[in-house]
Amino acid sequence: MAQRAEDCGLTLKQVRVRPVRDAAERMRWDRLMNEHHYLGFRGMVGGGLRHVAEGPDGRWLALIGWAPGAFKVKVRDVWLGWAAEQQFRRLRLVANNTRFLVLPGCHIRNLASRALSLSTRRLSADMEARHGYPVLLAETFVDLKRFQGTCYRAANWMPLGMTRGYARTRGGWAAHGQPKQLLVRPLVADVPAALSGLEDPVALDAAEGDPPPPGRLRSLYDFLCEVPEYRRARGLRHRLATVLTVAVAGKLAGVRGATALGEFAARLDQRQLAAIRAFYSPSTKRFVAPSKSSLHRILAELDPDTLEQALRRWVASRQGPDAPLALDGKSAPSNRPGGPDPDRMFIAAVEHSSGVVHGQTASDSAGGEIDGVRQLIRELAPAGRTLTLDALHSCPNTARLIVEQGAEYVMPVKGNRPTLYDDIRAFDWDTAEKVHTLDKGHGRLEERSCATLVVDDLPDDIAALPGRRQAFCIVRRRTVLKTGKTSVETAYGLTSLGADQAGPSEILALNRGHWGIENRVHYVRDVTYDEDRSRIRNGRLPRNLACLTNAAIAIVRWNGQFRHQPEANRHYAARYDEALQEVLTAPA
Repeated sequence: MAQRAEDCGLTLKQVRVRPVRDAAERMRWDRLMNEHHYLGFRGMVGGGLRHVAEGPDGRWLALIGWAPGAFKVKVRDVWLGWAAEQQFRRLRLVANNTRFLVLPGCHIRNLASRALSLSTRRLSADMEARHGYPVLLAETFVDLKRFQGTCYRAANWMPLGMTRGYARTRGGWAAHGQPKQLLVRPLVADVPAALSGLEDPVALDAAEGDPPPPGRLRSLYDFLCEVPEYRRARGLRHRLATVLTVAVAGKLAGVRGATALGEFAARLDQRQLAAIRAFYSPSTKRFVAPSKSSLHRILAELDPDTLEQALRRWVASRQGPDAPLALDGKSAPSNRPGGPDPDRMFIAAVEHSSGVVHGQTASDSAGGEIDGVRQLIRELAPAGRTLTLDALHSCPNTARLIVEQGAEYVMPVKGNRPTLYDDIRAFDWDTAEKVHTLDKGHGRLEERSCATLVVDDLPDDIAALPGRRQAFCIVRRRTVLKTGKTSVETAYGLTSLGADQAGPSEILALNRGHWGIENRVHYVRDVTYDEDRSRIRNGRLPRNLACLTNAAIAIVRWNGQFRHQPEANRHYAARYDEALQEVLTAPA
């Protein structure tokens, strides 16, 4: 039974709603939503907004998530009376309440309707401040088998009708058999007239991210078309984008090397070759697939930096601007001595939550991983993000570069930096703020504790890492359930995140999230795509194939249909049409 407001020491008038302030709060919001909401949470698509309802002491009471309006909802579209072109152009002016969660703990009567009302009241101004355009209509879907939408009705939302029970998929629309009630809350007078009128209700052309008209949503193929052609026009048969489309689709089907990609291309039928704009032979009146030798030669000669830049733009068009990134290096197959591309290591930046590679660069044996990480940081310009790195990079120059770029860092410190390590170990950790977690899985019990201390008020010569604001100590205790054997490991580190940005729970989550780059990217490439045993040595082929593999991994991560990469590879290996459509079709 819900407690009364006075039982918690709060009244409804003391509740305030605001957007999350920074990347650390965004990560905390995502974690709490994923832990406590019955649907979980995998992230937002498009121009999203995260609201927090809190008390006067800063305690979080409820979380409200907003995303762009649903693509097609018949009852809403009929009510608004807008045309298809108007819908594509003005859909940004509709916000969908995709998640609403009252956090466990202190329950206040009528808190849900109060938080929702406050969030809706400031929704338009917050969306305009963050994304450059206001909101005229708020909407949400209620599953009547679970809820009655009472808090929405109490906050003056009105029902429009039931949906037809369809969801948009990459292949079109599919029935899921769960119709929901649509409720809306107009934020201006006469919303149908504003959204269906001849003139735009606001200056949409001045805002960023203008929804493109039908058929203009950008696919991966569109970005591959931007890779500059390096070959002479005379005698050119296959477009560069066609060759790269075959390569990405082949990677989705689990193909590993250039020779296997040629075999994959040879199995495409005439309809599929026409879809990827393959070369049409006037003499045979048939489309011709790129041959093994053509694929091998093009991928060995293509400048990998141009391919990498196109893939970065593609990822940036679909990902948020402030998710934490893990940076780490991976050894690459050594190239032919004296070859044109003497790269020895690939450095990647991987998003914690999705496992998608945001960028990759290469470092030769002279520069090593440290110089490669710094180069990638400069190229990505990660202002507003939190970067996690391993202990190799806990050096002043790297920390200074991250802070100068407007980003934050979380760095473990080990014996390779003895002065830093000794300084952190000497702190009084008994007085630190701590948090404990307990996990069971893979035949073992793992207990973790994280303690944090504020160090930004210490002299600069103690724990001397530029921008450091907190030190942390993580203790991991693992017990093998079958044998009872226990091992204990203690790790120390420094972060530029202040105590107001990240507490022990957030630092522990960032530290654990960093190692997702090993399991979700490096392991997939080494084992699933067999890079560890690769004998490819020619020119730029290893790095270009690595870029294409990263693209295939990103497609599978965003798809959300598959739990593991091998499962996805088997699926696409039996369905070439779907593999090609992932490249050719714009995202839903």
